[in-house]
Amino acid sequence: MSAPATTESPLQTPSGTAIRSLLLPLMMVLFISTLDQTIVATALGRIGSVLGDAINAPWIATSYLLTSAVTTLIFGKLGDMIGRKVVLQWSIAVFVIGSALCASRPPWSG
Repeated sequence: MSAPATTESPLQTPSGTAIRSLLLPLMMVLFISTLDQTIVATALGRIGSVLGDAINAPWIATSYLLTSAVTTLIFGKLGDMIGRKVVLQWSIAVFVIGSALCASRPPWSG
């Protein structure tokens, strides 16, 4: 008796185009996340003074981080339910619209 012949295909290395199409969205998400954190860190002192309690600015940062962690879990679950691509596209659209609205607002007067 002879063993059945198995044909195993060797692992193929992804092409440069495939790697770029995977890494570009990941880099864009990381850039947007870093940009958001930079904006919040820069505005933290001003947010505290407008709220009338600059001494408790660490609590503002803590609430931001907590909200960010919770929304990460929610968007992860939404990505599992309706598709990661759709959730990513909607998240980017909301970020861009929110950024445009913030940019169009007149500066705070204090």
